[in-house]
Amino acid sequence: MKNSKDLRGFFAELDLVIFENEFIPCDLLQQAAGETSVHFSPPLSAMRFVQDKLNQKKTLARLRIPSASYIPKAQHDSEQASENWLREVFQAFPRGAVLKWAQLGYDGKGTFFLNSPKDIPQAALFCTEADLKGVLLYAEERVAFKRELAIVGCLSLNGEFASYPLTISQQRNGICERVHGPAVSFGVPRRLETLARKHAEKLARELHLTGTFALEFFETRDGNLLVNEIAPRVHNTGHFTLDASDTDQFENHLRAVLGLPLGSTRSEPAFAMLNLLGPEELMAKMLNPPLPVPGAQVHLHWYGKKEITRGRKMGHLNGSASSKARLKSVLLELEASVGDWCDSVLKRKGAGK
Repeated sequence: MKNSKDLRGFFAELDLVIFENEFIPCDLLQQAAGETSVHFSPPLSAMRFVQDKLNQKKTLARLRIPSASYIPKAQHDSEQASENWLREVFQAFPRGAVLKWAQLGYDGKGTFFLNSPKDIPQAALFCTEADLKGVLLYAEERVAFKRELAIVGCLSLNGEFASYPLTISQQRNGICERVHGPAVSFGVPRRLETLARKHAEKLARELHLTGTFALEFFETRDGNLLVNEIAPRVHNTGHFTLDASDTDQFENHLRAVLGLPLGSTRSEPAFAMLNLLGPEELMAKMLNPPLPVPGAQVHLHWYGKKEITRGRKMGHLNGSASSKARLKSVLLELEASVGDWCDSVLKRKGAGK
């Protein structure tokens, strides 16, 4: 459905629309909704907000929720003007910066690491690419962080708020590879979990961000939290809840948007989630790869995607334990399952040559 007429007929039969991701044409949806009684959750105003990271930055500052310092770039600059702006960025952020698309970026897409003045010519090409796409660009100060954290929250239509334990997330090439927690069991101060929950609730209520959502943070080396990203949907860092929480993030999402009481977010004393990412060595697209055989402590969630590419999230594995110490053996089993899967994909690729 690519036009408002088709969508209007579709929306006329619905009471509620929810979203799989934030990359949606809000203006088209608003026009198509017209005088129908369809309800969007989160509302389109919230979705418009999270689609633009510069808006996120401004609102976070207004709410006094810390995030990394940034410098916006004027759109449609000449190549020389872009290079001048990049030199200004280096003067402001001598430790380096990350150039980011304000729209459409995800899983490492739409970012460029500006580490030294030698990177300026290539960075100028990145600026030109953003201009050609009609995407706003900004430079964010490179944060000297200790680790990356995430919290999944949920705001109900009836105003009830709940959150899951703060987690530690680990990235590979800008893509989440592992999540484990609760973070406070792995050395993160409890005050940071309290602060993360406070930020999540404050932001959700300000934006009317109904349903499940996630905030990703940097834990700085001096013990502070900086918001990195806002995701207005069920989130990869909350997939552990499928097997480690009384009520998973998907069920609470539905409860929230339907105005039902939220379920308990109590979670196991220790848990981990490992993503099944297309192997780095994989160059060809493949159909229906062999799957790992889960062990007694491993729960497999396979997404059924038809093609594997490098770094693509094909599924994930969950594991939980009664303590941090016992989680070590679960992690070994999770890692072995991921390794076996990657090996089998590569062998299948070789067999298909």
